Amino acid sequence: MSAYPYAPIRVAWKRPQIDRALLARFMRRSDLQGLWHSLGVLAVLAASGAACYWLYSTGQWVLLALALYVHGGLFAFNPQTHELSHRTMFRTRWLNNLFGRVFGIVHWNSNLATYRMSHKYHHRYTLHRRSEGERVHPKIRTTEQVLQQALQVVDISALVTTLYDQVSAIFRPYLSNPRRSVWQRYVYEQATERERREAYWRQVTQFLFHAAFAVLAIAIGHWFLIVVVSLPRFYGARWYHTLVHDTMHVGREPEADDFRKSCRSVRVDPFTSFMYWHMEWHTEHHTFPAIPSYRLRKFHQTTSEHWEAPQSLYRAWQEMNAHSAGLLSLPA
Repeated sequence: MSAYPYAPIRVAWKRPQIDRALLARFMRRSDLQGLWHSLGVLAVLAASGAACYWLYSTGQWVLLALALYVHGGLFAFNPQTHELSHRTMFRTRWLNNLFGRVFGIVHWNSNLATYRMSHKYHHRYTLHRRSEGERVHPKIRTTEQVLQQALQVVDISALVTTLYDQVSAIFRPYLSNPRRSVWQRYVYEQATERERREAYWRQVTQFLFHAAFAVLAIAIGHWFLIVVVSLPRFYGARWYHTLVHDTMHVGREPEADDFRKSCRSVRVDPFTSFMYWHMEWHTEHHTFPAIPSYRLRKFHQTTSEHWEAPQSLYRAWQEMNAHSAGLLSLPA
């Protein structure tokens, strides 16, 4: 008998009947579009970081505080780990691997290999609690929590715990680390030895890169580069990401056999969609995960008769607040 409260189940997923030729067209991958998106996101982060450093260098402290708030908020969008784990962004495999490494360095506390271990179960058993622990629902998410994040400008505790986790992961075997959740232990045990090695060396190289970068920045007298390059994960407008990201599944139906019941698609502005790697089309993504994210909007439009109209963020959070109030036994 397994020591874990998880086991594979069979889910007979219901998917809309869409012409195979049409599906094949939308599943085509493009190196050009993958490069445009990946380099574009890196350019946005580089531009906001450069603005912060220039304001620091010129002593414009009020504008610097605002710029850091924005820079951290932009860094909070990290769906590239998700997208690159699906290996659908590029037609050429080595480009996907290359940008997986690049974004692993940029978002050094995200490990694409361990994420992939878990995320394949999330797609296979979406919100089926016996077989998936990545997204456990029903879950409470309210607008008050988003407002609290808007006021939590610097997260020192997250920085300290992340540094502890990064260092301990280098020297301590994964399964003997008490900070690993039951779900993390379960998916790690199911992984192959190759997947485990990849996860370990990604963790080591990403952390050591930033440790070396910090030493170099201090040595050359530009310590503020550490704030701009290595620490944005721990400050800024993280509420912006939460406002969009948490709409994926909250308030939807667990244990369903149709992704149109367990997932939600929403409408956002073009810039947010770009930084979010188009994951606002989340129902469509779960139903046909082989479709690259940059084709999801067009796919929805072409096959719109099969989908609910995407909700506005306001309407989605109304639904999520009512759902959360019900879980808390509070008036909606």
